Amino acid sequence: MFKINRWFGSLLLFSFIFFFISCEKEAVINNITSNDGVQARLAYTDKGYTEVEVSPIVKITCYFSNWDKDVMTPVSGFFDYYDTDDNWVASIDFGDGTCDEWVTKTWDVNIFPDYPSGTNNFSVFDYKDKK
Repeated sequence: MFKINRWFGSLLLFSFIFFFISCEKEAVINNITSNDGVQARLAYTDKGYTEVEVSPIVKITCYFSNWDKDVMTPVSGFFDYYDTDDNWVASIDFGDGTCDEWVTKTWDVNIFPDYPSGTNNFSVFDYKDKK
């Protein structure tokens, strides 16, 4: 009789542990912050290209339903990059005022032949999971 109770208790404990682990939610994004495209901007200025602010970054609070959060978001702004001879090298465009996380980077494919597409979209957000 004692062995059955021990077995039943072990099974019950295992069931509770399995239930709580299986009900664990996906990682919740706790903190979303704009990085203002710093990495992309530094990639050009660190190589010696001159950054020209055509229009400043404008941030507004935007609601993102996929995170159920309001986030201060850059929605417009434009930067051009030039070499030492004042030749255009690249641009970073933060958008037209639409609340989204995407920035468009374009570049001269003759200067950057390893990247023949000439354009790329990237997110301006850094995400940190809730711990």
